[in-house]
Amino acid sequence: MVKKKRNIGIDLLKIIACILVITLHSLPPEDLMVANNVFNLSLYYVGTLAIPVFFMASGYFVLNKKSISYAYSFKRIKNILIVVFSWLILYSFAVLIVKHKLNFLNEIEGSFFTGVNDSHFYHFWFFWALIIMLLIAPILVWILQKSFNYFLVLTIVVTVICLIQDLSLHMGYAYLMRNTQQVFRINTWLEYYLLGGLVGNAHFGQIREFFKTHFIAFSILDIFLYIILIVYSLWNRQIIGWVYAEANYNNILVMLILVISMTLFATSQPKAETVMEYIIPATMGIYILQSFAISFLSKIALFHVYPTLLIPIVFIICIIVVEIALKIPVVNRLFKL
Repeated sequence: MVKKKRNIGIDLLKIIACILVITLHSLPPEDLMVANNVFNLSLYYVGTLAIPVFFMASGYFVLNKKSISYAYSFKRIKNILIVVFSWLILYSFAVLIVKHKLNFLNEIEGSFFTGVNDSHFYHFWFFWALIIMLLIAPILVWILQKSFNYFLVLTIVVTVICLIQDLSLHMGYAYLMRNTQQVFRINTWLEYYLLGGLVGNAHFGQIREFFKTHFIAFSILDIFLYIILIVYSLWNRQIIGWVYAEANYNNILVMLILVISMTLFATSQPKAETVMEYIIPATMGIYILQSFAISFLSKIALFHVYPTLLIPIVFIICIIVVEIALKIPVVNRLFKL
């Protein structure tokens, strides 16, 4: 059986997104060392693309399978739930042993809803949102296979909804989105899932080839738009009174940058393929561990004063730990979906 060749370009984009997640969590915008430092704050907004990239990458591959059923979705969901509950149970058991405190239900709630006190799995909301997308995926694939035009219309409709929601932030309605838990911002995650499916579809082939032919020009455009996004984010936080990068997920700039980026990466053949093939299996494990590493290291005075140093150090520490864990039977199951 011939092994299917990986798309190394998309792999590289996912690795970059992994680093951007660490950037987001290492530079909380409400922290004075970030809020009062233009460089730190700008770097924080560089991380805006992180989560949308993961949803786009998932849509890119899942929605362009020849066919998927709910059996496929349920299998993927089962694997996600095994990882989520394994971490919750192990951590809660450790707390029970050390502190004689049972906090399992609190950790479950905290993995689903952000802002829960004494919860250490706030970043696990992504897995719950991914489960929702997997439940919707067979319907999306059915629409795509029935008619690409129907799929395109659906994408346009969801895009318009997202743009209206983004516009509402500037009309005094930012509280509506702020008060909606991230896991329930379904239109946003669906938007990037659909865009990923669109970029990876055969009907998009000619556009991908056009991007490949004019790779340099589109790369420059992408970087230019990225810089504009950072400047816009610095301005927008003061206008809408919401400093977090998630406020811009429905913005047209983010959508354009990601569509261009994913198209460029999908058609590229980056070097250091061996290095990427080594790192890519560890990306999900890095996502799981990075918040714990940041929480521990940020207590050190050096990282409090220079929080940007956390980004490369957390990435290196996490990848070392995950690569070791992946080689240990049973333990490796905690880091693979």
